[in-house]
Order: sequence, then C-alpha cells, then structure tokens
Amino acid sequence: MEGDGMITIKRMSDCTFAEVTKAWNRGFEGYFVSIVMTEEMLVQRLGNEGYVMGLSVVAFDGEEPIGLVASGLRTIGGKKVAWNGGTGVATEYRRQGVGRQLIDATLELYKEAGVQVATLEAMSQNSKAIALYEQKGYEVVDRLLFWQRIGPLPEHAFGGSTKPEYRIRPIVTQEVTALPFYDGDVAWQNQWQSLRDAQAVMVEDGAGQAVGYALYKSMVNEAGQVSNIVLRQCVAQPGHSDARNILSAALARVYAPYASDCKRSTFNLRASEGLLLEILESAGFGPSETEQVYMVKQMETAQE
Repeated sequence: MEGDGMITIKRMSDCTFAEVTKAWNRGFEGYFVSIVMTEEMLVQRLGNEGYVMGLSVVAFDGEEPIGLVASGLRTIGGKKVAWNGGTGVATEYRRQGVGRQLIDATLELYKEAGVQVATLEAMSQNSKAIALYEQKGYEVVDRLLFWQRIGPLPEHAFGGSTKPEYRIRPIVTQEVTALPFYDGDVAWQNQWQSLRDAQAVMVEDGAGQAVGYALYKSMVNEAGQVSNIVLRQCVAQPGHSDARNILSAALARVYAPYASDCKRSTFNLRASEGLLLEILESAGFGPSETEQVYMVKQMETAQE
C-alpha cells in the first residue's frame, strides 16, 4: 500500500496467517495486557470477533512483520461504523512513526469503504497513543471503566428483593436488538455481535412491556464454580421514571447469587452512565487499575 524507507504496509488479507500472528505477538509484546497468540488462536479470534481482513493492515520491515491494526465494520443506527480492535508495534520500532503509518493506512481503507464513523479504545495511561489518535482527528468522548467488587454481596446490595412489578427473564443475546432502546453506541466488545456467547436478561414491567436489559458474562473456574461475573451492558428504557429500580433489578439478577464468593466486575462501562455507576458504588463496587478512553472520529467518506 505505501512505504517509508524499508517500512511497507499491506492489507491483512494479502498476508499469511503466520505473518499476521507474528505481527500481533510482536506488536503487543510488553503491552498493558499481554496477549500472546498461536496461529490457531488468532484465526479463531479474528473470526469470532468479526474483524475484517480487508480493512486491517500489517506493517513490514522488508519481509519481517513488525506491527498491525486490526479493524472491524458494523452498521449501527444506519451508519457504517469501523472499530479499531488493536494497534500494536514491535518494541524496537516504537516511537519511529510506524504507528502513524499504520493509522494513516487504516483511515485510507476506511474512507474507501465508505465508513462514516471510526471508533477505538485506548488505555488511559497510554498518553502517546491518545495524542497520535487526536492528531488524526479522533476525539475522546467518554471514559471506560473497569469497576469491581471481590467477595460475597450484602443481602440488600441492590435495594433488597426485586419489586414484584418487574419480571426478569433470560433471553438470547440477539433479542436485545429488537428493543427500541437497545444501545449500539458502545465500545465494540460490548455490542451484541461480540457477545453471542454471553448471557442476557430482559426486565419487564407488570404489563409485560420491556423496560430494561443487561448483557453479561460468567467465568467458571476448573472446579466448576463461578469465579467472575462481568457486566457488559445494563440499560433502562430512556426517560423511565423508575430507571433506578429497573437497573437495580437487572443487576440483582446478573450478580446473583449474592452469597457467591467471586469477583464481580464491569467491562468498558461508560463513565457517562451516572445512575448505573451510582447504584454499583452503593453496592461496594469501585475502580480497578484499568481504565480506557473511548475515541470517535467522524469520517469524510470518499463519495463526499
């Protein structure tokens, strides 16, 4: 696609899986979260999480893969939204402009594909990366929180027993998309397409109307016991006068049973969700060491 000295950028679809795997492992070496992949693991991940090979790029120094940007594409609210699901550059090539080349090439592909909105998440402490993205037109629109609480929950953690007028019903994850208030404007890993193997519940009022939902994942250890319950989304119908109790009812089900001595956490929860955070805080949840920023760029498409 382009070159700067010996550095060339190729579409991921023009690379072998061995090259992509090497670029991934070198690119994320010593990163905030270590993500070492085998070729089989990477193929599975790219498929499961909906990455688009033709929108993703790999950097090479000669024949050597040294970094990548892995991207995906979804239609959200009638708009083509591309997400950057990981930018990595090999340790010895960092701070040499390779990341900038990768982002430039990525944005060029987005433009060709008619992408209208580009999104990404970056670790809050990674100020150099955030500065680069800002130079390329991304803006920080929210903070993404990883809150947690360790150990059993007190009996009335979410306001005691659920009010009888709310019924909590397990549903298939995809069913949330039928709700008029399904929230697709979230970090890509919290969108239903990335959570097909997660659990979901619907909150219904006395008349059987859906007034809220939650998406979450339960992790089980080798002994078959739940070790971590991770909340991905918890939403009440916008403008509902009883939003607090709707959210509390959903959380009471998600994080049950209270007696379970496990870790309960949130993943990429937007800091702007004030009421939800308030409820979690009063149940004893608090920040972990991890926090991200959510960044958005409004694209000018090639047709404009």
